[in-house]
Amino acid sequence: FARMGHCLDREVANSRRGKEIETESARQAHYIHWCKLMGVPDPCGNDVGYQRIAAVYIMFLYFGMNYKNKETIRSSTVTQYSVAINALFTLRGFKPPIEPSNPNNLGGIIIINRKREEEISVQRNPLSMKIFAHLLVQATSSKSNDSEASLLANCTTLGMALGMRASEFSQTSPRKIDYHVYPSGKKVIKAFIADDFVFLDSSGDVIVDLDESSTPRKVRVTWRIQKNRRNGQDITLASNEDHPQVCPVRAAMNMVLRARRLGQPDSLPVACYRSKKGDRVYITASRIAFLFRAAAKAVHPNLTKAELSKYSAHSLRVWACVLLDEAGMPPEFIKARLRWMGNSF
Repeated sequence: FARMGHCLDREVANSRRGKEIETESARQAHYIHWCKLMGVPDPCGNDVGYQRIAAVYIMFLYFGMNYKNKETIRSSTVTQYSVAINALFTLRGFKPPIEPSNPNNLGGIIIINRKREEEISVQRNPLSMKIFAHLLVQATSSKSNDSEASLLANCTTLGMALGMRASEFSQTSPRKIDYHVYPSGKKVIKAFIADDFVFLDSSGDVIVDLDESSTPRKVRVTWRIQKNRRNGQDITLASNEDHPQVCPVRAAMNMVLRARRLGQPDSLPVACYRSKKGDRVYITASRIAFLFRAAAKAVHPNLTKAELSKYSAHSLRVWACVLLDEAGMPPEFIKARLRWMGNSF
């Protein structure tokens, strides 16, 4: 029986599910052994104090006392420890003591706090004025208002003021449009379309026939769909007459006129450009990340590979936040301008 049992153990351990069971069992055994070391008579029970015991155990895990003795352990792994421990309680008919996503649960508080710390470490770097200047030079050097470099310069200029999310102006694929699909089946284009921009003259009247000779003083930008679901929100920006090269209104106008020159309907994504092959394509988040990193490397040649990896399309939104803070704008304004619902920014 023992020999056949060893054969069974080997086969179970070699299977994917077997490894999961083995890991869960190891975590459960570790918790039981920890309770014994801490003088806890029974590792499971219905008493409310078990929530505190389990939370203290989680603290021990984070400080390196886990069954693999790892000095650092991620919240996702601790959550799996929680699942294993909760299973012990459930099997005996007790209420699970750990709710990893509940901010009112002791163990949940610890996991949520550590998870936030982990997210901070992988946050994106903001762009810099040097990087931005490099992008503007590249746009000028391209000698075409329909080039990728010109479009990226426009997007970055507009993004300085609006802090757009990548999904709000770019696509996943250069030749496919990203949609948000409602439960009803209705599809909505995620990115800005030309109809989302309304240009106003010095009198505040709408410019109907926009062309190269137009001199808009303001642009009203509307979000048909947002991550925070405040759909229909609009923000009006004023032009920068003293510095037209970094004017968000002119940048938005250039995007619309470029799309029209390329034959793009106003009802389709506006952030498009002419590829080297001559066809119309969309700018993608991955391409933006590549171009931002190349610009960062050009102006900051000593950046490490790890530091470069922190630049992405999201760096534009981070930079907008930094610029507003450096300009002395209060947190409430930054939150409203960059359209955050929570205070995590």
